[in-house]
Order: sequence, then C-alpha cells, then structure tokens
Amino acid sequence: MSKVTNTLKIFFPGRRYSVDRSYLYYLDKYIDGDSIYLNYDSFRGNKDALPLEDEIKKDFDFAMNLLKNIDFSKYGEIILIAKSVGTVVASKVREMLNLTRARFICLTPLNETIPFLKQTDFIITSRKDKYIDISQIESMSSHFPFMTIYDDLPHSLEYENNLYDTIDLLKTNLDLALNYLDTAYKDLLG
Repeated sequence: MSKVTNTLKIFFPGRRYSVDRSYLYYLDKYIDGDSIYLNYDSFRGNKDALPLEDEIKKDFDFAMNLLKNIDFSKYGEIILIAKSVGTVVASKVREMLNLTRARFICLTPLNETIPFLKQTDFIITSRKDKYIDISQIESMSSHFPFMTIYDDLPHSLEYENNLYDTIDLLKTNLDLALNYLDTAYKDLLG
C-alpha cells in the first residue's frame, strides 16, 4: 500500500485564465501539498475559439486523460481549484472519478456548473457575471454556507481600472478560501 500524503491540489483554469493567474497562483502558493496543473490552455489563444460546449468537452477529455491513472487514495485531502470553464470541467471530473471527498474552490462558475454544485463547495460569483444565471444561484445560496455573491464584479473578479481595489478583493477572496479550507469546512463537516 502506498504512503498517504497530506494534500493534492488540482487546478482547472478558465478560458483565458491560466494556472499562473492571480487566484490560482496564490492558492497554489499558500496551500501546502502536491499540485497538478491542467494546462489545457495551449489552444486558448486562438481568436477562433471553440464554441463553449465543444471547449468544455475538449477540456474535460484532456483532464480525464491526465487524471485517470492518478492514485487518489494516497492523499488524505484532495482540493479542486477552478475558475470559469474550469469549474465545469472540475465538477464533471469530480463526478466521473468519484472524488466525493474532494473539496472544491469554485471561482465564477458557469451555468453548466450549477447542476454539479454541492453544499460543501466554496463558491464566488457576482450578480454582474454574464456567464451565470444569477437567479438560479441566488435561489440556492441559503443552502450553500460557503457561497459569496458580489453585486458589481465582472466575471474576471477584477475592478475595471482600479488596481488597488482589485488587489484588496483578491486578498479578501483568498482569505475566505483559506478559511474555508482551514476552519469553516472542517467545523461544519468534521
């Protein structure tokens, strides 16, 4: 039997939000453990982007191919960290690989992510995010203790032309995510 190590972090980037962008980069830096980066963004710079449904399928196939031979049982904790399109891919991977004990940091989910969300997921979105049906998310929010819904942020979770407020927001959201991993989630579920 293989030795159980502490944590495995799997990063699922967004459409034009690679694993070296601020939220994913800093979560990787401040959460100890092994990391897997799904750099499926090699075809993302193309101006003729695939339709969203095709892109999700291609990203999901890439992720499954990369992750199918991982021995998840050797990790005491699995954390899925995703942004945008990556939230759909991570949700489907969690289901297909039966990663029921994995915790999920879900940044700006898409409508396609909603059916896969669990009450124990950490979710950040905004009422101004054009990629989510906010009425559906708001109807679920009272049952999701780790959901934050902002009023005025775009899908990027950045304030337009306001670097300092964007940096403050990044710090706030990272603190929320780290608290979710460190205390809130463990207090609620043991």
